Amino acid sequence: MASLRERQRQQRSRSILDAAWTLFGEKGFDETSIEEIAAHAEVGPATVYTYFGSKNELLAALFVRYIEQEAAEAETVLQHPPADMLDGMMALFDTYLEGVATRCSPLLLRQFYALGISKQFDYGRHTFELKRRFLDQGLSLATHYKAKGQVREEVSAEEAASLCHSALVFPLTLFALGLGIDLDTARRMLRRYLTLTLTGIGATAKHA
Repeated sequence: MASLRERQRQQRSRSILDAAWTLFGEKGFDETSIEEIAAHAEVGPATVYTYFGSKNELLAALFVRYIEQEAAEAETVLQHPPADMLDGMMALFDTYLEGVATRCSPLLLRQFYALGISKQFDYGRHTFELKRRFLDQGLSLATHYKAKGQVREEVSAEEAASLCHSALVFPLTLFALGLGIDLDTARRMLRRYLTLTLTGIGATAKHA
């Protein structure tokens, strides 16, 4: 069991993160000061610096927490996957879309996207490692459906998972960045792309 001092430290850290989440989401990263975050969290500015070092490090901590929360939400699909692979992948990826729609403001999401390809995150390399949990969830489902005979024998579970994740990227990015589609449109686009991924897009050759 954690000591009282450690529990207090964890509570202060959560309070600072919660305050930054709210203010970055409402005002934006550049328009929010450490002093405002400290006041919202009911701590001194020095405490914020003690826990996170800088505003950039605080944003990075929020990014990591967001990924962890989204991955945790999706675990229910892995515990009780639908019978059909299309429905299963759709259910998994829909939790990510739902998280974008309900758990993170568009302003903060844009900050996460910018951070993810920044020098701070090694221009996307470290971001890839953070998002590996999402890839692992897709792999877990693909392995399940391959065992049920829903993936061709010559196709590995890793390949199936990667292709399904590729179907998610475009609709998720358009929706997350507010580039002209709403949640229902993103879901329809995702289902269409997954269907094409799982059934193939090449015309069957006709032999004379």
